[in-house]
Amino acid sequence: MCFSSNYKVLVALICIVSMLKNTCQGADEYLEARCKLLRDDEGEFRGSKLNLSESEGKVNEYLVSLKLKELEESYGNFSAYLPERNFLDAKEDIEQSKVFQFIQKIPKGTSLHTHLLAAVNVDYIIQNFTYMENLYGCTNFFNIFKLKFLENSKQDLNCSWKSLKTYRQENPNFDAFLKNCLALGKEAVNQTRNEVWSEFKNTFSSLYDFASHRPVFKLYVKQLLEELWVDKVIYTELRGTFMPLYDLNGTTYNTKMFLDTLIEAVDDFKTSHPDFLGIKYILNLYRGVDNNTLKSTLEELIYYKSLYPDLIAGFDFIGLEEEGKNLVDFHEELLKVSKDLQFFFHAGETNQFGHTDLNLADAILLNATRIGHGFALVKHPQLLEEAGKRDIAVELCPISNQVLKLNKDPRNHPATILLAKGHPVVICNDDPSVWGATGLSYDWYVTFMSMTWQNHGLKILKQFAIDSITYSAMSETEKIEAFEVWTRMWDEFIEEVICRNKL
Repeated sequence: MCFSSNYKVLVALICIVSMLKNTCQGADEYLEARCKLLRDDEGEFRGSKLNLSESEGKVNEYLVSLKLKELEESYGNFSAYLPERNFLDAKEDIEQSKVFQFIQKIPKGTSLHTHLLAAVNVDYIIQNFTYMENLYGCTNFFNIFKLKFLENSKQDLNCSWKSLKTYRQENPNFDAFLKNCLALGKEAVNQTRNEVWSEFKNTFSSLYDFASHRPVFKLYVKQLLEELWVDKVIYTELRGTFMPLYDLNGTTYNTKMFLDTLIEAVDDFKTSHPDFLGIKYILNLYRGVDNNTLKSTLEELIYYKSLYPDLIAGFDFIGLEEEGKNLVDFHEELLKVSKDLQFFFHAGETNQFGHTDLNLADAILLNATRIGHGFALVKHPQLLEEAGKRDIAVELCPISNQVLKLNKDPRNHPATILLAKGHPVVICNDDPSVWGATGLSYDWYVTFMSMTWQNHGLKILKQFAIDSITYSAMSETEKIEAFEVWTRMWDEFIEEVICRNKL
């Protein structure tokens, strides 16, 4: 054994805490009652009923020792608590955390709430895509810098296009400017919610035409999957539109070509990554549309779902929830297709009470498969109870909620109550590229360090992975395969941790 004395002390403390937690006998009457109360309270927490093997128990002790050491530092020095700092400022320090580095190696199962156009690392895009030939840029009427592949600047007269090669010749700091167009900078830390959302929405506009170029779209999807795979994710569900892909000569393709190209990119990736199980696509629509547009979109979606039943999962609305229409405004159209489509509604992504948050009631009554964010759900005990009865999982995106100004300190995030009550929660990354993240590890880390008991370790992380598969849109047959692949990867991970750390 080559552990330091500090590590041995931490392990001893863990053992003492564990003994106190598991028995309430031998204390005076008051302490016995207190012990039972806390034991019963903790017993409700998500994942508390999982049993760990002997090997998992050893890894758990090691993980909790890392967690306690990091937390102890923050108890004595509040500024040392990394998740409270805005992620845009704290990311590099989080990457130095031993808990984060441990989480990076964990087989995470699936990623279930990621927006297609905010899922590839911006630095990778700039270095590997934006130096391609025939890429042009311009600032449009709305003061948004857009990117598009063109044969020449006159091919599209809707904007004053200039090649990126020329931009770089004129401005040696152009790449920094470009990154600021595609991702939020540290100045967003001190911006208002409206200001951050305005810049956030512009990043999608900047990237849309660029990513719609058919050859680049395939490369973009492969890199998206690679970033998930490196982070130990074996399947993903993506949200996006049916993008009209185009070629350099200006030819624009229909939705079928978009879906065929998406499948082709995924199949190519699976050829070199046989344990990656694939993707499903959730069509999203801006929540400010009129009812006729929604009706025609749903009809189109049902048609393409009939052609691509293994690819298309269902439907969702996107956009700042307070700015769009409420779900109840669309209930007639949605009810008509509820037998044909699954719903994955963003709902309750708001601080409002008794207003926009009432979308949660409609998400539940429309029997959404999952609820995106559900930030306001715990304010409504009857809605929470009903969501529990229907086994509707909440997609938790803690970094998104912090960066987009819903919640500053994730220790006060309402999802902590969901976890404490045992409600199913899946950890998601939402729009990782916009704040410089990749994969799921950052959101897992923030959740683990902020929303679980200090002595919680491997059980809750294992539960996160299990729930990510259980509450996915995969068929039962697909879930069986996913659990087989994940279990093998999990067992290998446990063995690797034991060997590497000589546990």
